[in-house]
Amino acid sequence: MNANHPPLDALVVLGARLNPRGRPGRIAKMRLTHALEVWRRRCPGAYLIITGGPSGGHQVSEARAMADWAFNWVEENWGTEALQQLRSRLILEEASRNTAASAVYTLPLLKELNLKFVGLVSDALHLRRVRYLFRRHFRGHPIALHPCPTPGIYRSYWVQRRYLLLGKLLLREGGAWLKILARRTWGK
Repeated sequence: MNANHPPLDALVVLGARLNPRGRPGRIAKMRLTHALEVWRRRCPGAYLIITGGPSGGHQVSEARAMADWAFNWVEENWGTEALQQLRSRLILEEASRNTAASAVYTLPLLKELNLKFVGLVSDALHLRRVRYLFRRHFRGHPIALHPCPTPGIYRSYWVQRRYLLLGKLLLREGGAWLKILARRTWGK
């Protein structure tokens, strides 16, 4: 997000898979930390919307697990006043199971609150697809989308020599784009 953008009404943080213990993994934590920093520094009055339904056989949704982690992180790093502010501005979207569904289920929340300027928070590679899907679904609605990429995710995997995991992330994102292309080409 740069200084030329109008103040954001909301930040939408895309969910990420939970670890085997049902807690946010590395990518989810990096997205949340970045979103919280943007929220506090640039748009403290904005809503923070976390997306993600149940996944991986966990009872808790990605959004709920990420919110719980965010509450703990904010209280440890910024204190109880910031925690209370976050609690009053946090909205969970717990029905989506993928990025496209996040766009579908987030739109009614934004419309209900009459939010017009929305930041999308995810890692840079995923954010291209996020923005495409949200723009496609939000077509015809007066909502401006602004990407807020989470820095450093892929670099950290590279530096730590986690090449297989990095390759898996790249293949997964490539597969998701192919699925979108196939649907556009041959219909649903």
